Amino acid sequence: MSRQGGAFDGRRVVVPVTAARRELAERLRALGAVPLEVECIAIEPSADPAPLRAAVERWAAGEYRWVALTSRNAVSSVARTAREAGVDLVASGTPVAAVGDATRRACADIGLDIALMPAQEDAAGLAAAFPPGPGRVLAPLGSLASPALGDGLRAKGWSVDEVEAYRTVDGPGLTSAAREALVDGAADALVLTSASVARSVRRGLGDAAVHPRVTIVAIGASTAAAAADVRLPPALTALRPSHDGILEALATAFEEPM
Repeated sequence: MSRQGGAFDGRRVVVPVTAARRELAERLRALGAVPLEVECIAIEPSADPAPLRAAVERWAAGEYRWVALTSRNAVSSVARTAREAGVDLVASGTPVAAVGDATRRACADIGLDIALMPAQEDAAGLAAAFPPGPGRVLAPLGSLASPALGDGLRAKGWSVDEVEAYRTVDGPGLTSAAREALVDGAADALVLTSASVARSVRRGLGDAAVHPRVTIVAIGASTAAAAADVRLPPALTALRPSHDGILEALATAFEEPM
């Protein structure tokens, strides 16, 4: 994304990161913003790796008609499991459906071509874009994934193996500096990238309100709804559920009088 005429210069943005991924904070910094990084969540392997390994081995053996991948974390988990099991996912030729450019790029990094990407970049959109069944679909998901994908695919006649690929757990949460900036208005924006992040921010705030001058931006509609449920109503929702979409929404906010 090109620089938006200095709109980001000096803007203080509370932005969620994980120990392994800080790309959004780095992009904000490159644009001239001052990211206040908060580790609201952490990504961990599934407590029981056996179901995912068995599913990955079935994938490599060509037992699935489709594989549906909804996040980079899912891609990372299946790639790691395939390496550990010594199997080749690409050789199976199984068509892969993916949600969003970030997931597509993660798939490309491990040699997987994408056969289906929905215009609506979420689990419900992926289910809606799927052809009708029958057949067997593998859906490696996070521990907090909504039932939208599995329910939508089963409604189309598919048999769905929903397998936990990773766990989303609580991270350290809001730092004292980020909390203070949100409450007293020293921050310009708060970015919410998932329902889990929104709930973590609310826990960190307690009963305190975010200052009215702080623009809350959600990555997508489901995150916006979850944020509203915990009294963090977004002023803007990204038109695309991606880092590019978030940056575009922030640019819109920062070009307005604050």
